Amino acid sequence: MTNEIIYIAKPTWYTEKLYPNHRRFFEKFYPQLAQYHEVRALELPDIWVRDFFPLQNVKTGELYQHFFDLRGSYYKAKFAAAIRNQIRGVFPHAKFCDVCIEGGNIVITPDKKYAFCLEKRSIFPKSNPTKKEYVEKELKQALGVEGVFWIPKQNFLSYSRMSEYVQFLGNFLMEGSLDYEGTTTGSFLEDRGMFYDYMKNLNYYDDYHDDIVHLLCFTTNREHTRFSGGCYVNFLETSRAVFVPQLNSPEDKRALTIIQEYTKKPIVPVDCSAFSHSGGAVYRLTREYSFSLNKYKWVFSQKLRF
Repeated sequence: MTNEIIYIAKPTWYTEKLYPNHRRFFEKFYPQLAQYHEVRALELPDIWVRDFFPLQNVKTGELYQHFFDLRGSYYKAKFAAAIRNQIRGVFPHAKFCDVCIEGGNIVITPDKKYAFCLEKRSIFPKSNPTKKEYVEKELKQALGVEGVFWIPKQNFLSYSRMSEYVQFLGNFLMEGSLDYEGTTTGSFLEDRGMFYDYMKNLNYYDDYHDDIVHLLCFTTNREHTRFSGGCYVNFLETSRAVFVPQLNSPEDKRALTIIQEYTKKPIVPVDCSAFSHSGGAVYRLTREYSFSLNKYKWVFSQKLRF
């Protein structure tokens, strides 16, 4: 049976300074995770562990440490080095993956054959196809997938990670929807032909259900400006439960209802209202590692001290 160890960031004075109310969030979220999985909370320089924790190979269970994009963020070189050094101490056996990409920008399909990523200049320049081929080769080796599909990043996109627009719930494709002044327009990505049409051209989408499940991704409703950037699609599905972001928004109940229709697993609502403007939610705040692959089970069975 598949099971996971879930990693999250422990609240510290510096994470609380960057993200007010992180401690309050942690004190509620940790017991929710611990009800279903073994949880390891680490003292880290940042809370978005999905972005900088090692990737896990879906076939072998091996870990691969990648770089993450520092541009357009508050990360400074010294701060980024501190993150890398600390992660190296936590996962000393992780192999090297020579790709600059956030872990939250990778969405792996349910059959574990493909990975979808938003294409960005920070990963490889469009003018350098050789670099693109190199990045794909590195990612396929690290992730254990057969192919990597790049979704062109458009200027209108406010978020910079694939998982903030698209996720899979079982075999169902969950896409973020856009709300214009209280009117839901359907898929934020599909309306612009970016994801759905791209998968159709690859003859890949037919492998899954015909439905596209829409979850609110962004709202322009002036009455709800404080929920702007709310990202319900950034949920976390594990082998035992589905952890769904709640944003202290009128849309909270609808998001729970929609997700419940497409899974038989327990639904766990998680208050992420403190992070609703950042784009990320439960998915980016966690990193799960499967230890059902016995070959590398010993790597995760070690008791870590901090």
